[in-house]
Amino acid sequence: MKWSGFLIGGIAGMAAAAYVAKKRPGMFAWASSAAGEAWTGMRGRALNAVINRKFNHAAEKTVPKHSDLSKEHSTDAWGQITMLMNSDPEVKKEAEQIAAEAKTH
Repeated sequence: MKWSGFLIGGIAGMAAAAYVAKKRPGMFAWASSAAGEAWTGMRGRALNAVINRKFNHAAEKTVPKHSDLSKEHSTDAWGQITMLMNSDPEVKKEAEQIAAEAKTH
């Protein structure tokens, strides 16, 4: 946008605001109040976005990364689940039924 267009638009806007203020002062007060609320809302959303970005970035740094050690623990956990499942015939039957239903869906 050129500066001349910006200045002409600003002058036209001031002229329109002066005209409305003279003809309908209540409407001008309402419009300025609405503009103020819109500005406050935009400023609040921008501030929240900055804060969220800052905290999300800090949280990403503190989240532990998966390692090969996690795979070992996962394998151990599945082994324990299998052992528990095989120790009780009713549980094993129920697990096999769930697995069969999952394959059909």
